[in-house]
Amino acid sequence: MFTKPALTILIALVAHCAELQAQNVLLLISDNQSWYDTGCYGNSVVQTPNIDRLAREGVRFRHAFATTASCGPSRAVIYTGLLTHANGQYAHPHREHNQEIRPDVTTVFSMLKANGYRTGLVGKDHIRPLEKYPIDFKPKGSSRDVVWMAKQVDQFFKDDDDKPFFLVMSFSDPHPTSIDGRGWGVKKEIEGYNALKYDPSSIVPPPFLPDNAQVREGMAGYYQQISRLDFGVGKVLDVLEENDHASDTLVIFIADHGTSEPGAMGTHYEPGVRVPFIIRRPGLTKPGIVNEALVAFTDLTPTILDWTKTIFDEYPLHGRSILPILETDAPNGWDQTLLSHVGHDVFAHYPMRTLRGRRYKLIWNILWRAEYPLPIDTVQRRTWVNVRASGSDRIGMRTIDQFLHRPQLEFYDLETDPWESNNLADSDDPATRELVQAMVDELVSRLEAQQDPWMRKYHPERSGQ
Repeated sequence: MFTKPALTILIALVAHCAELQAQNVLLLISDNQSWYDTGCYGNSVVQTPNIDRLAREGVRFRHAFATTASCGPSRAVIYTGLLTHANGQYAHPHREHNQEIRPDVTTVFSMLKANGYRTGLVGKDHIRPLEKYPIDFKPKGSSRDVVWMAKQVDQFFKDDDDKPFFLVMSFSDPHPTSIDGRGWGVKKEIEGYNALKYDPSSIVPPPFLPDNAQVREGMAGYYQQISRLDFGVGKVLDVLEENDHASDTLVIFIADHGTSEPGAMGTHYEPGVRVPFIIRRPGLTKPGIVNEALVAFTDLTPTILDWTKTIFDEYPLHGRSILPILETDAPNGWDQTLLSHVGHDVFAHYPMRTLRGRRYKLIWNILWRAEYPLPIDTVQRRTWVNVRASGSDRIGMRTIDQFLHRPQLEFYDLETDPWESNNLADSDDPATRELVQAMVDELVSRLEAQQDPWMRKYHPERSGQ
């Protein structure tokens, strides 16, 4: 039998060993999913039992943001901890878009490799150049086949389970499956999964979209893909547990940005940048809480470095670790986040910088005199094509003119105007003007501190170059 001091020492040693072992990371990425399109975020139609379970077992962030609503650039932010204007991947990396991170930028894969980690990425990458992403395990296959993806996780552990790991599961759902037709929906049967079906009449489109039969039909297919993604998340979590890693792995679930619909993708409006964001850490004392901190994808790399005890000090990152405030419901000092967008593709260059506060939001449209160019993914799809063909002057609660011709500054009170339809930037109210000026000053200060190259030529308070 142990004496009391000896027992105390033993308990401390066991706790210390558990802490040393609890250092793996599993990052689950959904493709183009707005925050409200998940059961645990209040959607009563779409079925996401596995994501909801992860939220019950972890911490759900109510206010979480992709810093750019474009797949490739968003992933570059996730993997570097630097905003788009600093990491260099200004648009998509593939084909004619040809964008990649700067030579002097380091990815989280390299940071963890230097700390003895084994790295893996299963599914969609959208990253370039690959030599900046040292990935040990990168099998080829369909990132819409969620059963196949889960099997790759099992293979990842079978190949080498001695080193600590950083594994990214990058699903292609619910990214649209086509340009023609309804745009979304499960097109191919997967062995081991029976696709759910949704009744379009049960779905109410959000206010930024038209409410018609075709939009509802598209959303039914979108929900169908979200449920397939959710099934894949559940399978991956099962494999993690079967390989005895549920208790030593930090699990993070995010979407790379919001839905592909016009008014979301390629914008800094809430449906484009506000995303689901859940973290499950081993040993949580308050699982299931909702955290009110404003967090962004710039915080992901610092959080992963903190969890894995990886030192990186070559240059400052743009975010900070979430771990110290993970179980604090409403932490102090997490009331603003900075967003940065350059372009979705070579056809949609429209740089924006945004300061998102708890209640107010400031968007700086740098090339505001230019017509807003819809991303190629959006401009060719049915929602936008049909709106333009109908001759309507509106898309949802905005006019077409408002959507395409934006002012230099947009300022929204999200408490009274959550869907951002009433721009207050030119308000006659002295108190509102004071709020706008304060946020402009803060935005400029932060961008100058980051040496944003656009600030060498443009400024939110100058109308010309």
